[in-house]
Amino acid sequence: MEQVKCPGQDTRFWKPGDIFAVECPKCGAEIEFFKDDTRRRCAWCGHLFYNPKIELGCAEYCQYADKCVPELFQERQATLMFKERLGERVRELTAADPAVAGRLEQGLRYAADLLKAEGGDPKVVMAAVLLHPLPPEQARQVLADLETEPEMVDAILAALRGSPDADPGNRDLVQDVLALLKGERTAPFATKTAARLAAGG
Repeated sequence: MEQVKCPGQDTRFWKPGDIFAVECPKCGAEIEFFKDDTRRRCAWCGHLFYNPKIELGCAEYCQYADKCVPELFQERQATLMFKERLGERVRELTAADPAVAGRLEQGLRYAADLLKAEGGDPKVVMAAVLLHPLPPEQARQVLADLETEPEMVDAILAALRGSPDADPGNRDLVQDVLALLKGERTAPFATKTAARLAAGG
């Protein structure tokens, strides 16, 4: 018996707006996306970024999500689990300062907006934003306690420090989030999305 294809992925059910052009956040070139593309690489500058209009909410509950969109499903599950455990630990350590909780939530919202529009590694960016209230050695220890891979620990802390050795995309996103959290409105933001958020757009 032929397996039924998910209507959301079956192009026979698509509407005209399901194929669209998006401006590359780095160079401004026009890149074509299909609605079910998770990410695309810009043919002009090579920047890899996520589909800003992707809607795969069905992957949260569908029993076939691991077969339909396996890469996205596995990546999302691993990132969510890590983020939840890390967030819980940071909140325990900063419980004495109630203002930190609000900053963490706002920082995560900024990070989600930037990741969606600009690309980047969600695990690195979200972890760095969560860890920003902690001293560097304490942040390293928290990651070690969660048995984070050493390469991932280095990537997270490098992005958090704004190190020249960090992946530029992740570093720029983290530094833009930290600038937004400080309330900077005219900072030389690395991303267009951060500049738009700072301007209230």
